[in-house]
Amino acid sequence: MRRASSKSSGLLLAGVISAFVVLAISGMWFLGRFGDPFRGVEKINAESYIESAKSFQGGTYQFEGVVDGDLGFEVSKGRLVSFRVSSSKWSICLPALIPASMNRINPQKGQSYKVKVVGRDYGLLVVEKIEKS
Repeated sequence: MRRASSKSSGLLLAGVISAFVVLAISGMWFLGRFGDPFRGVEKINAESYIESAKSFQGGTYQFEGVVDGDLGFEVSKGRLVSFRVSSSKWSICLPALIPASMNRINPQKGQSYKVKVVGRDYGLLVVEKIEKS
């Protein structure tokens, strides 16, 4: 006796797996895993920050800037970096603390980054997320 061919069931299985992969990728895209992780975060007004840094306490902001310089490093606290940000009138340097927990990031002068920060005590900007742009 001959056995029935399983060719059609193999094609059906491949089709189901392909459909599942397409749905999973679409779902991840809609949930923002492939989208902009900075979506919905307010862009910082650099001029206002310079005028009154304390008013930025507790807020979450984003900016795109070029590393202007390293302002210091302390093992327990992290690295304070100056980012040059373009404003409507001129370029402004914003200081941001990259916490010690993000020590794998070592920004070099001249590199461009997209940064998400939180305003802490006295208006100190602490980096929550950073990626090269």
